[in-house]
Amino acid sequence: MAVTRDTAVDTLQMLHERLARIDFAVNGDDIAQEDHKPNASAKARLASLERTLNTLAASSLGVSDVLQLHNSHPELFHPADPKDVPTTLPPASLAQLILAHDHLYRTTSTQLSTLNNNKEVPDASALTKLISLQPRIDKIEARQAQQANEFAELRTRSAKIVERWYENGVLDMGERWAGWEEKLKDCEILVRRKEAAKKREEEML
Repeated sequence: MAVTRDTAVDTLQMLHERLARIDFAVNGDDIAQEDHKPNASAKARLASLERTLNTLAASSLGVSDVLQLHNSHPELFHPADPKDVPTTLPPASLAQLILAHDHLYRTTSTQLSTLNNNKEVPDASALTKLISLQPRIDKIEARQAQQANEFAELRTRSAKIVERWYENGVLDMGERWAGWEEKLKDCEILVRRKEAAKKREEEML
């Protein structure tokens, strides 16, 4: 008896808390504490909750609409068991629903028959051989990773060699050619000067 009374008290307390949250969401204020008397009888507390709900419905059109919808269509507020057959459909509609899913029944039946007939355990020798090859596969993968690292290192070294050849071979050689060309011009000027001086001496003689 005490367990039943505790359950009723807890239920009324939860109803009061839910109603308080609804009132706060709708009106932005809490239910008056004088309406909530935890020590009152269950009948008195239930009557107080009903009065509060009626007051809330009178002050809020949304709450009133929800209560009317609950009174006219209570099944909307209670989820139906998926195993239950929808009694609201006429027999013709139920027949159409079954026929529409006929291919699913056939497919499921075929799959179950296949599983039932296939009682032989497949040969595991191929899988065993594949498992035995796993160490070799791991070694090959490690070798491939090592080769990839070596190739990357070779590409880096090749790039450095090409860069060094360009700097020391092409650029440096270009600078040398420019220096040689300057020296050749100086020599050419000196030769022309000497030829001109020699020519003047010959004319004076």
